Amino acid sequence: MTGFASARVERLIREAGGKRVSTGAIEHMNEILTEKGLSIAKYAVEIARHSGRKTVKESDIALAATK
Repeated sequence: MTGFASARVERLIREAGGKRVSTGAIEHMNEILTEKGLSIAKYAVEIARHSGRKTVKESDIALAATK
């Protein structure tokens, strides 16, 4: 499961200083970002539910990202 556009992931790596980026690097970075993002999102949902809300707020994401 890949969640981000390959061009966006490549651009992210280039912004970090990469001159040339292989397809494998893009795909692997995409997998990592998707896994991390899903983990943060799941925790943010737990935080929102614990607070008695159905809506996930920016503060939930920020708190979940610090975990």
